Amino acid sequence: MLGGLSVPNQDDSTTRPILALTGGAKIGSEMGLGAYLFTSSKDEDAPLGKFNYDLYGVELGYHFEGEAKGVYLAGRVGTSKVKVGGESESPFHIGAAGGFNYFLQQHFSVGGEVNYFSVTSSGDVDGFGMLNFLGSAKFWF
Repeated sequence: MLGGLSVPNQDDSTTRPILALTGGAKIGSEMGLGAYLFTSSKDEDAPLGKFNYDLYGVELGYHFEGEAKGVYLAGRVGTSKVKVGGESESPFHIGAAGGFNYFLQQHFSVGGEVNYFSVTSSGDVDGFGMLNFLGSAKFWF
């Protein structure tokens, strides 16, 4: 589970809370394949009004071993559900992430992540980007 702040570059928007769920499996010792859901909602001032987004998709990650154990980089791709005012669209998005997992026990870590998503334009919803700063608590099986 991850949580933190999202900074979208949509006109008239402000910094907002964001929550995320991720799940995945390691493929070998360093590669990982997973899925994610990020969600953020906030009522903005006029003229933007309601501005909510959910991003879900798949990620391919590289988990460093050795001296940099716990550090990871990932690429993400998926679809979104964006609501702006009364309009709702489902645009495509791509993103990249980097983070660190500090293992408190063999199956539990805490850490942090910084990621960027670019959401494409779709219908009446303009494309935008967002930079997210998140803390994490993860169970490893």
